[in-house]
Amino acid sequence: MKTRTLIARSLLTALALIVGAIALLLGWRAWRQMEIRHAIAIHSSDGIASIEQVQLGGVAQWIQIRGRHLSNPLLLMLHGGPGLPEMPYEFVNAELEKHFVVVEWDQRDAGKSFSRNLSLSSLTLDQLVHDAEQLVDLLRARFGQSKVILVGHSTGTVIGVLLAQKRPDVIRAYVGISQIANLRESERILYQFALESATRKGNEEATNELKKIGEPPFTDLSELQTCQKWVNHFAPDQFGALAPARLKLTFISPAYSLLDLWRFGRGAKVSFQRLWRDFFAVNLSKQVPRLEVPVYFFEGRDDHVVTTQVAAEYFKALDAPMAKSWIWFEHSAHWPQLEEPAKFQNEMIHRVLKETSP
Repeated sequence: MKTRTLIARSLLTALALIVGAIALLLGWRAWRQMEIRHAIAIHSSDGIASIEQVQLGGVAQWIQIRGRHLSNPLLLMLHGGPGLPEMPYEFVNAELEKHFVVVEWDQRDAGKSFSRNLSLSSLTLDQLVHDAEQLVDLLRARFGQSKVILVGHSTGTVIGVLLAQKRPDVIRAYVGISQIANLRESERILYQFALESATRKGNEEATNELKKIGEPPFTDLSELQTCQKWVNHFAPDQFGALAPARLKLTFISPAYSLLDLWRFGRGAKVSFQRLWRDFFAVNLSKQVPRLEVPVYFFEGRDDHVVTTQVAAEYFKALDAPMAKSWIWFEHSAHWPQLEEPAKFQNEMIHRVLKETSP
């Protein structure tokens, strides 16, 4: 009887500690969210700060719109992943809201837009481009502007380039962050990087796993994940340093509820499983050799998600008669907008905006 009593007390104590820890964590989250809301509050009479639902491609999807002045140029952010929204991180670059009307969009089945009722057959790259086109036209009509600036990140760069090719009449400029051009070629280079690193460091586990899956192209998602696991392991320190920070930013974001955090994780998994083959089939050098809009590539020097080598080859071959610029972020990997936010803001305001303003 005494033993049972001690066990029961121990369990109750452990439960109380867990509940207390969760309460403290949620309390800290609420406090940080309040701080962030106060820091980025928009008080101008003609400003906007909204999170709202729109219909794109017949599906309800969520956008966030923030800006100090409604007459400022529209800036549409296209997140990557696929399925990894960047709405939770928007407050990091709130400085942009002084100069643009910034629109973050949780793409179909990603983040706030995740729905268990969505037909997965509609989750395709072509549909994402169509959704983006509808969103651009919706924003243009709502704010009375003829064009928008597109900023794509990672797989969002594919959506951005394809849309800029399709509708140059409505795009003021295109900015590609960690530009994708040919994921199959990037993965081949990254596979060689991982295998050579494993061999040089005498890591038998990595060597065996990499040799087992063989060189890309991969036919199975598990093969891709194995390759990425070892690329992440051997990449420079700053490559992986941002992952915990991004989790923290997502957790404290004022834009996301606790339910949204679940949607974020679930949507990322479903979207990647459904879309990775679509993005790996893209070869922009062949599909989009010319863009009739000003083009900017923002590239992190230590990117080991997509290779800057392939992006540089595409940039060099790309015919962009209106203008094209390549900007290095020397202290960044795959997320320059979060790893060097001050530089990102400066380039957007003093280069992209200045050079493309009417």
